[in-house]
Amino acid sequence: MKSTKKDSFADVIRPVDNCNAEGVHGCTTCKKAITVQLRIVDEVVADAGGKAEGCFYSRQCLAALINMVKGKSIYDLYPLTNEDLRPALSVVKDDYDCDVFTIGALKLALRDWEKKAAA
Repeated sequence: MKSTKKDSFADVIRPVDNCNAEGVHGCTTCKKAITVQLRIVDEVVADAGGKAEGCFYSRQCLAALINMVKGKSIYDLYPLTNEDLRPALSVVKDDYDCDVFTIGALKLALRDWEKKAAA
């Protein structure tokens, strides 16, 4: 069976078992949510995943981010921007903001982890 563009990221984009950080950001382009889930162990991202309900570009952005953050210290992730994400994308759509909102979802997940760790 041929893989379509829509499901080509299925092996990367998936829910994370025992995630302890989650960030959800709505995308203004397609009006759908991008969810980033992290499992952080000893301040390092042990696993990453999530869900992109929108277009191919949002799924591509989330898949690239997931591959980028695994194994990284959370302190290396705080300064990330969409410009850091763009080189990992096969197609960059300047008129779409999915890359910005994917990074936004990551930042919200990191804040979620901080709140839980402080409790």
